[in-house]
Amino acid sequence: MRTELATAATKRRYRLGSSAREHGSTGPSASRAVLPVVVAGAILLGFAVADFVLHYWSSHPVAGVLALLAAAITAEAFPVPIEGVAAGRTSLATIFIVGAAVEYGWAAAAIVGFGTMLIVELASRRSIDRVSYNASLYTLAGGAAGFGTTLSRGDDLGSLAAAAVFGSTGFYVVDILLLTWVITRSRSQPFFPWFRRAMMSTAAPFAVMASLAVILVVLWSRSPFAAVALVGPLVVIALYQRRVHGVLESLRELDRLKNEFIAVVSHELRTPITSVYGAAVTLERAKVDPEKRESLLQVIYGESLRLVRLVDQVLWASRVETARVEPRIHAWDAEELAATVVSAARTHLPANLTLELRTHASLPPVAADREKANQILVNLVENAVKYSPNGGRIGVLVSRVDGRIRFAVSDEGLGIPDQDQERIFEKFQRLDPDLARGVGGTGLGLFICRELVSQMNGTLTVESKEGDGSTFAFDLPVA
Repeated sequence: MRTELATAATKRRYRLGSSAREHGSTGPSASRAVLPVVVAGAILLGFAVADFVLHYWSSHPVAGVLALLAAAITAEAFPVPIEGVAAGRTSLATIFIVGAAVEYGWAAAAIVGFGTMLIVELASRRSIDRVSYNASLYTLAGGAAGFGTTLSRGDDLGSLAAAAVFGSTGFYVVDILLLTWVITRSRSQPFFPWFRRAMMSTAAPFAVMASLAVILVVLWSRSPFAAVALVGPLVVIALYQRRVHGVLESLRELDRLKNEFIAVVSHELRTPITSVYGAAVTLERAKVDPEKRESLLQVIYGESLRLVRLVDQVLWASRVETARVEPRIHAWDAEELAATVVSAARTHLPANLTLELRTHASLPPVAADREKANQILVNLVENAVKYSPNGGRIGVLVSRVDGRIRFAVSDEGLGIPDQDQERIFEKFQRLDPDLARGVGGTGLGLFICRELVSQMNGTLTVESKEGDGSTFAFDLPVA
């Protein structure tokens, strides 16, 4: 049974060297722990090949072993996530290695284990030390499975089931034992606490593997061809588990983003509310001169406007996600639509920024929902202002491109790294989540823009270079 633990308990594939470096241990400690495993695996493999050639070399055993080897390689290459288990991904290769042990003996199990890990690791282009260690690990575990099957003799159903359970147990114990030993030696940590945690965290996958191994062995003993019937359910289980695991991972990520969003919105709300409250209290309790009074009223106005925009973004995000509002497409004057947004934005523009509107001559009407197109432009202009803390010029260009009307908003601000240019359109995603550059926000503006543009049969794109500004453009059909 091969597992890759999500926790720090243990790992089926020990990442030789990198694991030691990641946890502050030295290379020689890991090497001293790994070398005996590699040597023991090589010795056992030599005996296994000799034993198999001497006692089992005939067309039937070779064909059966090759079939089990092919199945084990496929299972090892495509591990299955088991939800609710500390081990993240579980390989079904153990089933076929134990099957080889029951049907053809310890030598066949050791050979299948070695061949499985060798081929998968080489195909993954792992380093030679990792390939050697993991192949030796499976060789020893396969041999242990073979010796475990000798504890039950006979061809009746009970004996075969017991042999499969004993073989699975032998593989499991040796596998976890050697992995824990190597990891604890490389990290200079006590063995038994790690071993206990590893056994407990992988108990459920072991039970699954042992049960499936029993089914395979019973079917194989009746007819190897009948065992092929097990392939269908295993494939279905694997595909279903991968799908469920992927959905749950997406839900977990969404839940994490939701919690982050709540924290961000709480922070964004607290600042303007505090400012409005402080200004209102000052106006109520103190006698202030006209100039001071005007300044406090400006604070109340500005922060109230900020609150309105914040609540508006949350409402728009809810509306576009649930698709409660169908777009009402009509013909509109594109220049007039952009001019309205630019004129409103100039009333609260920072002193170090300029906002310009340019339009091409003789523009045809645009097919759009005016309210939604207005919201998109407002969000893009506000983003340009927010990400231009050092000032500069913001330009809004309305033009006709390839038979469509294009609205482009450009700035000379912070810019967007290449790796983030797709992510920023996702819900709750922000370029500055830790406020390292002092840029706040809910992470909803561009998500809203993308959804609204899509509802109006348009496209939204971005061109940006980190430190050199950004240009967001959305194209809508001509009316």
